[in-house]
Amino acid sequence: MKTIAIFSSGTGGHVYPAYTLAKDYLAKNFNVIWFGTKDGIENQIIDKEKINILHIRAKGFRGKKVTEKILSVAYLLISFVQVFNLLRKNKPNLIIGFGGYISLSGILTAFLLRIPRVIHEQNAIAGTANKICYYFANTVFETFPGSFKKFNQKIVHSGSLIRSELSDCTKPEDIYTSNSFFLKILVLGGSQGSIYFNGILPFALSHFSRDRFEVKHICGKGKLADTDKKYHQYGIKSMVMEYSDHMRELFDWSTLVICRSGSTTLSELSVIGRASILIPFPHATDDHQYKNAEYLSNNSAAITLRQNDNFVENFVTTINLLLNNESRLYALAQNIKTVLPHDGNETIMKINSQYLLDR
Repeated sequence: MKTIAIFSSGTGGHVYPAYTLAKDYLAKNFNVIWFGTKDGIENQIIDKEKINILHIRAKGFRGKKVTEKILSVAYLLISFVQVFNLLRKNKPNLIIGFGGYISLSGILTAFLLRIPRVIHEQNAIAGTANKICYYFANTVFETFPGSFKKFNQKIVHSGSLIRSELSDCTKPEDIYTSNSFFLKILVLGGSQGSIYFNGILPFALSHFSRDRFEVKHICGKGKLADTDKKYHQYGIKSMVMEYSDHMRELFDWSTLVICRSGSTTLSELSVIGRASILIPFPHATDDHQYKNAEYLSNNSAAITLRQNDNFVENFVTTINLLLNNESRLYALAQNIKTVLPHDGNETIMKINSQYLLDR
């Protein structure tokens, strides 16, 4: 049985696409081992009975205090030794890195050991770790075109990796033709929720007649009571959840999605086809969430609003336009289906197969 080693940790943006690919390999009877960290979200998501998680030291460098930067460098040096020993022991046939500093030791060590290695970049602008790994990888997959500002045979515009259950959601043409002028708003704050969304959106939505919309809002762990209270104070029909394992049903219900602009969410919206208002997280490294959103907005596939002092005013103006223009919702939903590839799973596995033939 051949073995795939995946390096991914940290936030859902890195982990969910990696886990989707891991499950695809498991379905084809590959052995999968996962290199993560002790405090990464992967420990909550991955089925440990099917995938062996190996913990190594890894910590972000950019945007950190001096002491944290020193610790990050120390962890990186330690991780090279850890990864070297673990790769020699487990003998994987292919290494797949999904960015973040955990990928550095994996890809560079695999290069030294002559193990085939590929990377996947989720965002419209490549992260620091993947910019380094680019030079040592055999193949580079990207969700958005031009993430590395390079165009060559090494780079494949594959799109992201999408959960298969999302592919059979109701099509835009079947939900945006009712002329009901009623919005079903799904609010997503990312894998950990958004304190900003939880605080500002109930107030912003209170500017509209309560019989014109309803809300389902994923607020993040430990934030349910306060968020739910705000909606009730404004008399807004809502359902607030800390987390949901039923994203297909939520997407299927929605006619408008309000969310951050992480790569995974945008890729899922592209497969499903839903109108969306994107509010990029303003503190993301290299402002990559804005770059993600900008790509969609420039292709008339989403509406982007900045998180700033003018947000509520701009949000109210935008919702007013959408409430009275279902054709605009439909156009956004149709356009987003055309801007990103939808066959990332198949593309990545097909190209990776060349590295598994004689190993």
